Amino acid sequence: MKTRSHIVLACIVLLSGCSTLSEKECRTADWHQLGVSDGRQGKPASLLNDHKESCTKYGINPNEERYLAGRETGLRQYCQLDNAFRIGMNGEEYSNVCPLDVDPAFRRNNAAALEVYNSKKKIEDIDRQLSRKEHELSEKETSDKEKRRLRDEIRDLDRSRERARSDLHYQERTLDRLMDESRYRGENR
Repeated sequence: MKTRSHIVLACIVLLSGCSTLSEKECRTADWHQLGVSDGRQGKPASLLNDHKESCTKYGINPNEERYLAGRETGLRQYCQLDNAFRIGMNGEEYSNVCPLDVDPAFRRNNAAALEVYNSKKKIEDIDRQLSRKEHELSEKETSDKEKRRLRDEIRDLDRSRERARSDLHYQERTLDRLMDESRYRGENR
């Protein structure tokens, strides 16, 4: 149960906006290293504007040149094509930050991995729904009409799960093929 003070605190936090950096972080930042870190995570260049906004409150101006140089270094690590598969399988969508020579393959690999991730999540969701419906069906106080309705819903969910599993199987084969092609071409630059 949330207390009134928790709700008030949440409202204050939402209204004040989110700072990307604290005063201490602004004062001690190694802007090159911060750029490397943001680049390694595939963060967009616009994040520098958020950092500026945070630090301007404390009278500190970020070193934009060092940050952007660091971000480029970090992006070289992030934009490895194998990383596109990894971040997609973690449910992360590509933010269009890689150089044009890498972007199409990175986008394709990430999208294929993300489809697999989303299909697995869909199956997990269906499994949870099935479990709830089966629990409801097993309750002793359920009427016959209600049991028929629950059985119909379970049957529909079973069909949906089978379709989702079939889709997942196809998506996994596609992903495996892309991963093999990437390794074969040595696209991990």
